[in-house]
Amino acid sequence: MEDLFYENCVKRDHGTMGKLFPVLSITALVIFMVFLNGIPILFGYNIIYFTGMISFGLCYLEYRLIKNLNIEYQIEITNDSFEVTKITNQKKLDLLADFSIKDCEYIGPVTSDRFTDDLEKSEYSLNCTSDRVYNISDDIWYVFITQDKVKFTVVFNFNEEMYPIFRRYNPRGTKRIDV
Repeated sequence: MEDLFYENCVKRDHGTMGKLFPVLSITALVIFMVFLNGIPILFGYNIIYFTGMISFGLCYLEYRLIKNLNIEYQIEITNDSFEVTKITNQKKLDLLADFSIKDCEYIGPVTSDRFTDDLEKSEYSLNCTSDRVYNISDDIWYVFITQDKVKFTVVFNFNEEMYPIFRRYNPRGTKRIDV
């Protein structure tokens, strides 16, 4: 029996607000820094050392906020192991979920009748699609699992290469489709 492996990386799309936020926040920061550093000098106070430190701190905070908007989700399936990792700024890795496909109660598309019931039963849901709010379509699948008495769902973009892995390790819990 050969090993099965699948890996997919999905970049989170923040939409128009995600593209406007850096521009607007940098513009607001520059205007604030002009007032913060300029007004004391106009009134004859030479406190540029303190206002400069505050300006530097605000610039660093802005840099960190913009860098943390770069989010990717990596789904890795190795035999019956299903791992979801969140990658922030292409550096920081956070393991969000790690479970066996054999333990899944249901694997199928979000268009199935069970999806709303499973979503209500789960304590939390993990969205690993590129959109903040996923579309209800046959291309988006989910996994419903109970692990350590915690019920949760993982929603992800479906690829046909995943289906044989799901059927091999959990034939009863996987929705049948024609591939």
